[in-house]
Amino acid sequence: MKIFDESFELARVLDLRSVQHRVSIANIANEETPGYRAKELHFKDALAAARQDAMGVIMHTTNARHLMLPIVTTEERIAEVPAADLPLDANSVNLELEMAKLSENAMQYKAIAEILRKEFGHILSAIREGR
Repeated sequence: MKIFDESFELARVLDLRSVQHRVSIANIANEETPGYRAKELHFKDALAAARQDAMGVIMHTTNARHLMLPIVTTEERIAEVPAADLPLDANSVNLELEMAKLSENAMQYKAIAEILRKEFGHILSAIREGR
């Protein structure tokens, strides 16, 4: 249904923001773990993949000789952050950068959640007025 398309899109963005939060938290938690490599979510790629999934393109195998295409998940969009110069413990987490990412992500999550809350509030209001 067209009236919900934008809401579902925003809900997907919230899901990805939640994944980004978990990635940042994992990086922060492992800041002092020797050999740990910081990870990041390729947000734009993950969002594009989520949009593609939402288009409703479903492939079915109708013959045993058909090739199965790999299903792209959000987890496949998480990659190690390239590190140029690593300290002696080979840990690539930059605490200040991770805290900044976490803060920005939280602000964006809250803003999108507020937009969704208002959208659904308008829909609820329209439903109540129809009684």
